[in-house]
Amino acid sequence: MTARRVAIIGAGVVGTAVGALLAGKGYRITGIASRRLASAEKAVRYVGAGTASEDVAGTAGQAEVIFITTPDGAIRSVCEKIVKNGGVTKESTVIHCCGAHSADLLDPARSCGASVLSIHPLQTMADIDQAVRNLPGSYFALDGDEKALTTGRALIRALGGTAMVIPSEGKMLYHGAAVVACNYFVALIFQALRMFEAIGIPREEGLPALMPLIGGTVKNLERVGIPKALTGPIERGDVETIEGHLAAFDALMPDGRKIYCELGRIAVDVAEAKGSIRPETQERLLKLLNVKSG
Repeated sequence: MTARRVAIIGAGVVGTAVGALLAGKGYRITGIASRRLASAEKAVRYVGAGTASEDVAGTAGQAEVIFITTPDGAIRSVCEKIVKNGGVTKESTVIHCCGAHSADLLDPARSCGASVLSIHPLQTMADIDQAVRNLPGSYFALDGDEKALTTGRALIRALGGTAMVIPSEGKMLYHGAAVVACNYFVALIFQALRMFEAIGIPREEGLPALMPLIGGTVKNLERVGIPKALTGPIERGDVETIEGHLAAFDALMPDGRKIYCELGRIAVDVAEAKGSIRPETQERLLKLLNVKSG
């Protein structure tokens, strides 16, 4: 039987959004705890349910499902505190939402007989309202005790998401992939804006100019996937254009050449998978993209 009583330990964006969504699906949010009572009270008002408290163990003890949504570095110590003060039983399911660490971070709860899970939303969340909008439809990485996976899948369904079970030992690489797709994507656009600035296009003009291109690329990814979404000179095997790009870097922005070449080599792999370039063209491109500026 799916547990229905939920406690939220940590009143930030993730905890508040998860609480609000689960409350909307009939889960009983019994309490929200935070180091600062004012933060817990604010979260309770947003969720519309539960009792605000600074007592993490007392709050956890009221529920069958305990979400620890504190900052990542505090998860284990908070879990230890809850266990030490009797907030966890053998009937508890304790969950964290950290992307970089497996459910093993909750070993203090596991050691006293509780089931442990990690449920990480593969989503970016700048604020609570955005999180409530974005979590439904997202994928959630799920790892932990076999007996608790059913509970995890039910919670993810209630959040409107899709469960993606991953091995505990793969959690760091999974999180690295998420960082590349999200955080490094922002860094990549920042690099493109630097390139614009090198030829006199200011950032405040450059970003709006790039947005339709970015949006079109995302739509292509959604519509046809990878490798079909790849377009451009490498996809066409246009060696001459790549040579021109590298010459421009050498003349105007030498420090941009390295990342261009590294990404270019990956793009060659995608073009190979798409079957859009001949082997001899692939070889020429890789040779060109491996040559350092002189």
